[in-house]
Amino acid sequence: MGSNGNEGEEENIFTRDRAPTRSQKRVRQAVTLGIVVLVLAGVWAYLQGGENRALNALSPAQREALFQETRDDIRLLCMGDAGPKLLKRCQTQAEFLTRFSECDEACRQELAPFLRQAVR
Repeated sequence: MGSNGNEGEEENIFTRDRAPTRSQKRVRQAVTLGIVVLVLAGVWAYLQGGENRALNALSPAQREALFQETRDDIRLLCMGDAGPKLLKRCQTQAEFLTRFSECDEACRQELAPFLRQAVR
């Protein structure tokens, strides 16, 4: 049992004696923030494409029926004096219709007033 006085104080190379420096903390925070931003951007992009994926999953007959029904709603509710209460709904419906391949140039021209208002 030889004791040289440093037995309990022997340095272990696997322990963390020093706290991370300020610059190391900043780098870690920046990396963590970057990862979080990338994950959120990925989730947002996936959710944005969800509506398109849902439209593409419809059968041609279902797509055509949904397109016609939405277009009829816009013509009925929005083409007259829609008023401010319906304006947001008309803008949303117009943007939705533009996602359909069935919405040709004539369709887009018909929706243009609502799309311009949505951009403002």
